[in-house]
Amino acid sequence: MDGGTPVAEAERAVPSQAAARRPDGVDELCRALHPRLLGSLRLYLGDAETARELTQDALVRVIERWPSVQTMDHPEAWAYRVAFNLARSRLRRATAERRARARTTPVPPGRPDVDVAASIAVRRAVALLPPRQRQAVVLRYYGDLSLAEVAAVMGCRPGTVKAHLHQALTGLRLAGLADETDVADGEPTRPAPDPRPEPAPRRPEDAP
Repeated sequence: MDGGTPVAEAERAVPSQAAARRPDGVDELCRALHPRLLGSLRLYLGDAETARELTQDALVRVIERWPSVQTMDHPEAWAYRVAFNLARSRLRRATAERRARARTTPVPPGRPDVDVAASIAVRRAVALLPPRQRQAVVLRYYGDLSLAEVAAVMGCRPGTVKAHLHQALTGLRLAGLADETDVADGEPTRPAPDPRPEPAPRRPEDAP
């Protein structure tokens, strides 16, 4: 197997005995998952290097737990859930480290543009969404997961996912980054309110 493939890279992180007895099916799943999982984590984290690291960690867990994973109804959703749990833990740790450094060292402004999957404006807008809305948008529209799969990853009901998507798309539309006709899984967004004040009710004496 080519040493540069995603599966080969994940193999190097698991014991050789486990890799030798790996059953059919896991290679195909890992190859299919890798580009979408990597892109989703890059968009969610805003850090390409960390996204690559956590993608490999998630694939390692798929390989190690394949006997259980292959019997799941949504194995891809399980892999996404593992990856996003790792991502949230990494973000929490990074936040704690930044706060600790901020006590003695000024935080440098800005950060490099590491995401090539989305425009700068959209990436920044998505990054500013509340965490649950951001996760729902990334999984649904970048990860291309179904509503049921997104709900499984996020540990909530599909209706809750729809609500997060609706709120996120509304925010992006108001920022000029989503069309008014955008829908969240078939649920049309409400039209933006007319900024003009409503006319005062006509009094009887004003009638022609």
